[in-house]
Amino acid sequence: MAYRLGVDVGGTFTDLLLFDVDTGAFWRHKTPSTPHDSSEGILNGVNAICAAASIKPADIGTFLHGTTVATNAVLEGKGARVGLVTTEGYRHIMQIARSFVPGGLAAWIIWPKPTPLAALEDTVTVKGRIDAEGRELRPLDEDGARAALVQLKEAGVEAITVSFMNAYANGAHEARVGELAREIMQDIPVSLSHEVLPEMQEYERTLTTVANAAVRPVVGKYVANLRNRLADAGMAGKLSLLRSDGGLMSAQKAEEHPVSILMSGPAGGVTGALWVGRNAGIRNILTLDVGGTSTDVALIENLEPRRQRTTEVGHLSVRASALDVKTVGAGGGSIAYVPELTKALRVGPQSAGAVPGPVAYGKGGELPTVTDANVVLGYLPENLLGGSFTLDRAGARRAVQTI
Repeated sequence: MAYRLGVDVGGTFTDLLLFDVDTGAFWRHKTPSTPHDSSEGILNGVNAICAAASIKPADIGTFLHGTTVATNAVLEGKGARVGLVTTEGYRHIMQIARSFVPGGLAAWIIWPKPTPLAALEDTVTVKGRIDAEGRELRPLDEDGARAALVQLKEAGVEAITVSFMNAYANGAHEARVGELAREIMQDIPVSLSHEVLPEMQEYERTLTTVANAAVRPVVGKYVANLRNRLADAGMAGKLSLLRSDGGLMSAQKAEEHPVSILMSGPAGGVTGALWVGRNAGIRNILTLDVGGTSTDVALIENLEPRRQRTTEVGHLSVRASALDVKTVGAGGGSIAYVPELTKALRVGPQSAGAVPGPVAYGKGGELPTVTDANVVLGYLPENLLGGSFTLDRAGARRAVQTI
């Protein structure tokens, strides 16, 4: 098995690169993404690229994967509904947050505060306390914890976060509530702060764990489906996902800690630009990676990409190592509209994605997007992907005229 396959899943297209380690030969393929189940689009691409190379999926020894599934879930606000269990007296931890308002003078007057990933009505507290040295000051109220978890279950939450004061020093209380949560809500994923981010500063630890919980059902379902589909296709090679910091992690770890792959797709663009720079003799690079749903920008100085201790996606900033990539919800599929209140043109962050996609794709899309505007302006040819993908210029023109 001397073949390596790299797969990058975006909100609109899925790109594949098959590499023969022995000969250096390679094959490329692009196929529409399938947002309802991204693994379906990947398998379509795997079958097509293997056919082009005259090999079987079983010949692939390493499967390297970058994905924007978690990124897009955050940017478009499509993460799971999270139930937060925290220490008594700290129910408003996500609402109080940090006293920081971005922008210049008087920005606090006009800045719309982002909605927390865990709503106040989905936040419950439990009695019990660990001190900063990890000693138990008050025992965990297990009966209260059970009642709180039943309350969240009845509310219909889709993921659970447990974040207690000083849990980084002793996670026993969190672990016990996690056991109770799995007992009461068997199929709902549980994220514990002392496992996701065993560090002090309760707000950052809670926010990061809530973000992990918000994208966990989406990423977990995606990775599980991908593994099963690849196994059914006969691929027994190693599956690794690209982390936000440009490293790799196993598929199992990605399911448990998806907050580490929030910038997986964008990190792939930076590491790719780094490879090009090394081989082309270019040491200082500004990268611009425009996809269907988001746009990513990064700076490489002296062949060293900037790294940061936090991962930023839109307004969300979580404590997870990442390459310094700035991401905004603006891509080819971003939808243009004019709000009644302001009468001013707005584009994104809502995206047409791959289904139905821009009107020009001819897949049932009706709302005007950046891609449609580029088709009308003549920036995109009517035939893409070697002639296998034809754009509907007349449809794009009709859609753009609604603005």
